[in-house]
Amino acid sequence: MLYIEKEQEPNELIQEKRKGLTDYSNLSGKPKEAVQVSLLEEQGCLCAYCMRRISLENVQIEHYLPQHPQSENYDPALTIDYRNMLAVCSGNKKQAGKFENLTCDQHRKNTPLTVDPLDRTSIDKIKYKTDGTIYSDDPAINKDLDSTLNLNCPASYLKANRKAALDRIKRELHDKFPGKKVPKQQLERMLKQFQAKTNGRYAEFAGVIIWYLKRQIARV
Repeated sequence: MLYIEKEQEPNELIQEKRKGLTDYSNLSGKPKEAVQVSLLEEQGCLCAYCMRRISLENVQIEHYLPQHPQSENYDPALTIDYRNMLAVCSGNKKQAGKFENLTCDQHRKNTPLTVDPLDRTSIDKIKYKTDGTIYSDDPAINKDLDSTLNLNCPASYLKANRKAALDRIKRELHDKFPGKKVPKQQLERMLKQFQAKTNGRYAEFAGVIIWYLKRQIARV
């Protein structure tokens, strides 16, 4: 998971609100597409939860504070609050077959989360193991990652893909500095590279790479 810095809401959404939009269920067409495009740009075309590559063709709009149509606390205004919107993947919906094989918002449903992609402190509590497991020493955040969002689900290949991303960066460093200690300056350059977008995109599963490089820098 990556920290997301929210930008100003798209003008198309502002205009829809001025026309009387009060509930997300009534957002459609070009205004909805403008929101999707804006979210993708903010997130570098990665799912807010699992860091899979997403595009306009498969993006879903997720509400961080979930919609509760049956709840007394349901607030339709939150559904059109741009800061409450995230771009996510399909959650393994097409391949899953079973609920336990779903990920991200498809598995989360309306369960509240402690981990918050808009809170850098929260994201800094996320860690990874060498086998690609995502976890946290904070019990509430760890429950979000492993249980609520199901980000270690074997059927989704997320764990394997994170491991592959981690292994690639390790090989790259080894090839550049075989048998040598990697200079701090090199680690910092690579960190800056993965924290930035290239052609509007972050590297897929960039979070695990950023975590690894930060850990290596701290050890130098």
